[in-house]
Amino acid sequence: MRKTFLRVNYFLLLFFIHTGMIFSQDLPPIKLDYSSYVLSSDNKLIGYIGEKHRVDIKSTLNISGYVIKCLVATEDRDFYEHDGVSVKGLARGLLSTITGNTQGGSTITMQLARNLFLTQEKTVSRKLSEIELAQKLEEKFTKDQILQLYLNTVYFGHGAYGIWAASQEYFSKSPDQLSITESATLIGLLQSPNGYDPNKVPDKLLKRRNEVLYNLVEVGKLSNQEFQRIKKSELGLKLFENPARHFLEHVRKEAVNIVQKMGLTLSKDELRITTTINYDMQKAANDAVAAQWKELPKSMQDLQIGLISVEPGTGMIRTMIGGNVGSESRGLNRTTQTRRQPGSSFKPFLYGYLLSIGYTLGTPLLDSPLVVDAGKPWEWKPSNVDNSYSGKIIPMIEAIENSVNLVAAHAITELTSADSIVSFSHSLGIKSNIPSYPSIALGTGEVSPLEMAASMAVYASDGWYAEPYAIVKIEDKNGRVIYSNQNEKRIVLDSATTYLLTTALESVVNNGTAKSVRKFYTGTAAGKTGTTQNYTDAWFVGYTPSLSTAVWVGFDNPSKKLSKGFQYGGTVCAPIWGRMMANISKKFSYMNSDFIQPTSVGDTLLCVESGELASDYCKHTKPYPVNLEMLPTLCRIHSPEEERYDTFYGW
Repeated sequence: MRKTFLRVNYFLLLFFIHTGMIFSQDLPPIKLDYSSYVLSSDNKLIGYIGEKHRVDIKSTLNISGYVIKCLVATEDRDFYEHDGVSVKGLARGLLSTITGNTQGGSTITMQLARNLFLTQEKTVSRKLSEIELAQKLEEKFTKDQILQLYLNTVYFGHGAYGIWAASQEYFSKSPDQLSITESATLIGLLQSPNGYDPNKVPDKLLKRRNEVLYNLVEVGKLSNQEFQRIKKSELGLKLFENPARHFLEHVRKEAVNIVQKMGLTLSKDELRITTTINYDMQKAANDAVAAQWKELPKSMQDLQIGLISVEPGTGMIRTMIGGNVGSESRGLNRTTQTRRQPGSSFKPFLYGYLLSIGYTLGTPLLDSPLVVDAGKPWEWKPSNVDNSYSGKIIPMIEAIENSVNLVAAHAITELTSADSIVSFSHSLGIKSNIPSYPSIALGTGEVSPLEMAASMAVYASDGWYAEPYAIVKIEDKNGRVIYSNQNEKRIVLDSATTYLLTTALESVVNNGTAKSVRKFYTGTAAGKTGTTQNYTDAWFVGYTPSLSTAVWVGFDNPSKKLSKGFQYGGTVCAPIWGRMMANISKKFSYMNSDFIQPTSVGDTLLCVESGELASDYCKHTKPYPVNLEMLPTLCRIHSPEEERYDTFYGW
């Protein structure tokens, strides 16, 4: 009964077409939903902002010729000869229906008309409307424009509408770069995106791809010999995975604020957003975190992470991970929206300030107990990590290398003040409110990973601070730039101080609390670990001349503590940084460049006991790099008083 009905319907259609009995109607306006989309700095897709993942292709010149050939050979071989309706095609469809096959008789233009204006119901009236609308499309548009519209409209599965999104979804490339086999794969999906889903039935999709390729043989666009060769090739899929979902949400929020002022919306105005994120660096960060997570005990795999990298001197955010694998992309971003105590990773602000006012890496500092404001409610009684102390004087560089808490406590109370350190940290880019207490020497203030990465980048860039940013530019659907970031940078510290502090932080990585980095990465590296009291937070902030990265690990609930060997910045955070930098340095050779010593720094003999310029009377001396423009006095312990005042240091 059903076959008889279908035969009658097809005969009616053929009759109406042959006699021209088509009912008049106007061509409705074409309305397609497009997304705004976000690209990395190296022009790779990060993701979409909008309900449908669809990006407009303006011309078939932006689509591989193989796509067009596969489409026409498979869907409508008479495409360039008919006026929207192919009587031969309808006849073939009728024959297929009678013989039990499912091949339809719709042309590409008829399919387009149905996708744009009609429903998928199977009735004679809908088919008549489809025919008429197809002919009107042919009257209004060229064949190329119809192909362009069609390829912008059709659904390829996996949420991908149109050829641009499909190319990115299945092969991570733009449509103009598709090979003949890739083009055949995508055109093959059109018949049944779900039925040929490569995640479910890859073998079925491979067979369908080869059917499309053989269609090219039948129409003379591919030799049989070449077909026999390429049909054996793999699908070669490179399915899209959002590499930076927290960053995408961060960009969405920033972009909304920018375009709203222009009267635009991200979900409707088809904007192209180019960002600072580097795709390969982000992937290296993801892989490093994944590798570290595998080593954690199951009881700790619900902890969170904040990892963010900033390019020194420019402020470009190059990587961002705002939570663990299971965290919501639109939830809390642990790099920008949380502030936690940085522990000893804050000490570079203390020692950086001391170096900037004339102290040296050889300045002797005391490792012994002390009590600040004894007997008062705010009494502070710091201790070293293992509650031990040497009772000895040690040079500043050694105190930094081994992160000796008591030394830092003596330094902030005897050589400077909390107010000075707060002011210095703000000048380097820390924006959070840091309480003016001596305990900030051990990182009791609260900061975000973004602040730490951006501020430590000052030491990596000879004293330049650049405000961190994520969006480079925004273009409208016609390619016109409607927003361009005009980020400014400024000098906040002298290059001698940054080099001296960096020298100390290199020793932290090579011999100190962050030496776990060297299990993975052997290149240029400086950084500082941090572990807070009761093991609530673990940090590592590391940098090279080209990248400054902050890594924080902890639980959202601060009452839950890190444990089982992974409670220290050196054991849980530094290895992540080391793994990440090992992969990045393989991709980007410039990452292996050394820190450049400024002319204002030179090696000078200092007295080990005083940390001042060694005289002929000093028995224990050691060379240290010092700021030649801010030389310390001649040793006041061993030099006669008259020599200390008679000595003149020229230019």
